[in-house]
Amino acid sequence: MPMAGNTLEERIATLSLKTFHSLPAKCKPRPREWIPMTAIVLQTDDKLHLASLATGSKCIPSAILPRATGLILHDCHSEILALRGLNHFLLQDAHQILTNPDYRSPYLIYNDNYDPDTPPFTLHPSTSIHLFSTEPPCGDASMEFIISAQQDPTPWSLPTTDNKENLPGRSYFSALSIVRRKPSRPDAPATLSKSCTDKLTLKQLTSILSSPSSIVISPTENAYIKTFTVPFGKYNDEGHARAFATTPPNGRLSNLPDILKSSSSDEIGGYSFNPLTPTPLPKSFPLTYTYSKPPPQDTTTKASNISTLYINHPSTPSVAEVLISGVKQGNAQLSTARGDKKGSVVCRKRTWLFLRRIVDLLPESHRDIKTKVENSNTYLELKAIDIHNTRSRIKMKHLVTEALNGWERNVGDDDWRL
Repeated sequence: MPMAGNTLEERIATLSLKTFHSLPAKCKPRPREWIPMTAIVLQTDDKLHLASLATGSKCIPSAILPRATGLILHDCHSEILALRGLNHFLLQDAHQILTNPDYRSPYLIYNDNYDPDTPPFTLHPSTSIHLFSTEPPCGDASMEFIISAQQDPTPWSLPTTDNKENLPGRSYFSALSIVRRKPSRPDAPATLSKSCTDKLTLKQLTSILSSPSSIVISPTENAYIKTFTVPFGKYNDEGHARAFATTPPNGRLSNLPDILKSSSSDEIGGYSFNPLTPTPLPKSFPLTYTYSKPPPQDTTTKASNISTLYINHPSTPSVAEVLISGVKQGNAQLSTARGDKKGSVVCRKRTWLFLRRIVDLLPESHRDIKTKVENSNTYLELKAIDIHNTRSRIKMKHLVTEALNGWERNVGDDDWRL
């Protein structure tokens, strides 16, 4: 039972921190290391359940993508990894509904009467999605913190020999309201993985569901983040408002078509704008997280290269993975010796395989879904399946990335087969 007087945000943060502390030592950074942590909590009526939790601050270079074959995670920043964990949680829930006749899900509703315009599952109307993170998301929302941490606020110079010039990380402090790549050292291999701010901005309109998940779960009904909680010292009103808002002149989505700026719009396949409005915890809240980013004068603490993923479905065994370089710890990133074993449970290949298991369990009334998933030869074809509102999703994503200006696609890991 929640303590009397605690706000929803405090309850979410308390549950997230308690869950992190309960994880084994292997899931936590080593001494003198820091790491962001993100948790996603589902609320059903007044009951909270932590669905996924992740730590991480690494992503892979663009040059690795053609060799990833769906087994290497591109982005292990905690926010993105936690969202992948939530997608797996919801697919687990769909699988439980189809295989366990005694299971009564508080999270998904099964639409067993076939409707060609509606996926077989929708999120329950009494369930809401809440995000908690120990750091501001990298990218435009955190630029004020990056600037204030510099002894010399002059924007860092960038190499002129690669694509970083067009998609900066932490550089060019004077340029705000722009799309940025994941931050890294200036000498790090180039990446086109967009910042967490940019990816969360997109989720405001396309929902938290990935392309594979939205084939069987409706992305337009209740599938958006309702609250986003951060520690008191990690909140900057100006940065967050600029990063996620549609308000001109500074809101990054001010160029979005007016019809999409309303949270009640159903102009594009039922998708709508659900703004993220980060909320700080009270200054007095006891943040019992000892792995926060240190102040700039601390030169002895470094970012951990370990990521952790924890998925906590109530009716299946929990998942706890330790990841390095986008694969499960103990595996070389590009090794083929152990087949698929290096891939995380949320990697593209294992997600596709899990989706096929779920689709195979659907009744014949959903033959259209079954046929199109089975006939997808590559991951690229799977993402482009013409069913339900997938065309609307693609159109919405295009409109948002066009409004943000400067979004470069991170391609190379989709032309492979199961």
